[in-house]
Amino acid sequence: MSYQVLARKWRPRTFEDMVGQEHVLQALIHALDNQRLHHAYLFTGTRGVGKTTIGRLLARCLNCETGVTATPCGTCSSCQEIQEGRFVDLIEIDAASRTGVDDMRELTDNVQYSPSRGRFKVYLIDEVHMLTNQSFNAFLKTLEEPPEHVKFLLATTDPQKLPVTVLSRCLQFNLKRMTPEHIAGHLRYVLTQEGIPFEEPALWLLARAADGSMRDALSLTDQAIAFGNQKLSGSDVSNMLGTIDQRDIEKLVNALVENDGPALLSEIGRVSDFAPDYSVILADLLSLFHRVTMEQVVPGSVDNSLGDAAQVESLARRLSAEDAQLFYQAALMGRKDLSVTPDARMGFEMTLLRMLAFRPGADRREPPAVASGGSSSGQESREDPEPGPVAPTAPPVEAVPEPEPESGPEPEVEPEPEVETEPQLQPEPEPEQVAEAPQAEPVAEPPEELPDNGEFVWEQDFRSLGIAGMPGNLASNAAMSRNGDEIVLTIDEGHARLLNARHEEKIVEALRNRFGDTITLRIEQGDAGGKTPAAWEERRRLARQKAAEEAIRNDPAVQSIVERFEARVVEDSIRPV
Repeated sequence: MSYQVLARKWRPRTFEDMVGQEHVLQALIHALDNQRLHHAYLFTGTRGVGKTTIGRLLARCLNCETGVTATPCGTCSSCQEIQEGRFVDLIEIDAASRTGVDDMRELTDNVQYSPSRGRFKVYLIDEVHMLTNQSFNAFLKTLEEPPEHVKFLLATTDPQKLPVTVLSRCLQFNLKRMTPEHIAGHLRYVLTQEGIPFEEPALWLLARAADGSMRDALSLTDQAIAFGNQKLSGSDVSNMLGTIDQRDIEKLVNALVENDGPALLSEIGRVSDFAPDYSVILADLLSLFHRVTMEQVVPGSVDNSLGDAAQVESLARRLSAEDAQLFYQAALMGRKDLSVTPDARMGFEMTLLRMLAFRPGADRREPPAVASGGSSSGQESREDPEPGPVAPTAPPVEAVPEPEPESGPEPEVEPEPEVETEPQLQPEPEPEQVAEAPQAEPVAEPPEELPDNGEFVWEQDFRSLGIAGMPGNLASNAAMSRNGDEIVLTIDEGHARLLNARHEEKIVEALRNRFGDTITLRIEQGDAGGKTPAAWEERRRLARQKAAEEAIRNDPAVQSIVERFEARVVEDSIRPV
């Protein structure tokens, strides 16, 4: 007996066998049970999700000798003939090969004849979007008012190409892409029934490679069984697909989390032996860091759709929010750069090394001394006028995904406004004209916010604490009060939800560096009342902007240009310098 491929052998025989399309099946079952049947159905969705399978099942439901039912018997001659593809009243048409208007006219001419064997004559037209406009025009009248014994079942992967006149005449059902969790579960059942031994990671590799298609998943499983000699192992499937399994992804991420450069390079070298698609690996990393961030923001939100829920939950606890954001952005940019790098492995390697090099909180260091000839690194170090590690500085803003507000109070040099006028004439302002602009500047520095007694002012001097990244962003939106060695930060509920223990540790560390090791911190939720560094900087920015706009409006040179050339000042282009 010839071998039957899994995709055909395990094609659903009843609605109960269908996986992942419950929303469509429910509507069809209720329609069949209540005898509320439409004359035309349109099934849309990507390849391999069950469009033609549902069409054939519906044909069985309509022509089962027991009557119109959502549970056909499967044993009568009509059910068996439909199952075997030889039922005379089920006409399957491939629109991709029969696109001509003559083919459609032949179909419409035969519609009037009664079915030969069954209760209904069923036309199943696959890839219906491939029909020409002339064919659609010839088909429209029949599609709208077919004889009572005719049902049209249309299937397409591209419903946007269908004329609206066709869409309006059909009941449309959109079949969903299969989730990896659905696919892995079905593969587990099929392989158990087939008696094929398998490893769990192999199923998830096949489920992800199928990209939402159950048929593709079963076809890949057939290929993997042959590749692995009647068994499925994660390493064999990984080699077959040219990808790496989840355990390899986990090892790469662990090296990143531990800040272990040698281990990271070792893992890159090991996975490179499989000649993988580095773009796919970076896509897996992007998906992982996205789900880690979701779990950090909304604990408990992670699902097991990729079979790695435990790993995601562990990483969400071990990684800071800044690290997760940086790793995501680095992987995103690295994936874009792969197409322009001289070597794909080089681009992948540099992407992961970039994650380590620009990780938030990492100290900037001098390049290591390189020994050459008889000299040693120790001798090179003694020639350095300032041996030892360089004093740590605040992490570079470029390494933190969240935008940082302006750092520190602005110097007392007043802004020199910029202007765009129409026509685009840029006269050289006279010195006394530039000097007139600063007169509006005092609005940016309310006297009550800047006491000139040398004390630390939270709103004004916050940036001198050097709190970077997410902790700095959150602290800048808090109001501060101090009672002895206890500092209380009052922060609104929205920002308080993002604050975690790691953030508080960094804030406490900065406060103790400034005020002493006896300082303690208490966080309270409440209204900061606008007494925050962020609010102070925003008021200062608005005041500087207002001063710049006033300076431009009152500038004699600008006024002269406007009058002489009927020009117009582009207000949105004014920026304080």
